[in-house]
Amino acid sequence: MNKKALSFSFAILILCLTCVGQTVASQNQPAQNTDLVLEYSKHMGFAKKQVLDVSISERVMKVSINECSFCGVLKNDKKRDDLAHKTLDWFLDRTGQKEGTVEWYNKSQTRIMTISGTGAQAEITSGPSCAINKSK
Repeated sequence: MNKKALSFSFAILILCLTCVGQTVASQNQPAQNTDLVLEYSKHMGFAKKQVLDVSISERVMKVSINECSFCGVLKNDKKRDDLAHKTLDWFLDRTGQKEGTVEWYNKSQTRIMTISGTGAQAEITSGPSCAINKSK
């Protein structure tokens, strides 16, 4: 086999491996619920691409965010608490439940924070990726 044919074969092999890798990666990612992301983002006043995904199951709402765009909010206790309570209230209103949990995740799916409870009595806790103090 000459050098040109070998180079061409190598390029085809790399292309095939890249395509297979992308297919496997896309199969392992959860499907985004675009309508729910838009509904939540609009209600909260977030810009496009700040919220990456939203899912709701039973009593838990999971929100994946672009954490860089929330840096100031996550570092300020009052703003963080307001975001958490407003999201929990939206979740409870939307589902008709009296109690629930909202979890926030970054792009790497590391939990940033959680709020659990009722609208009036909820506890906010941090995940390992942020230094968010526990508050009520």
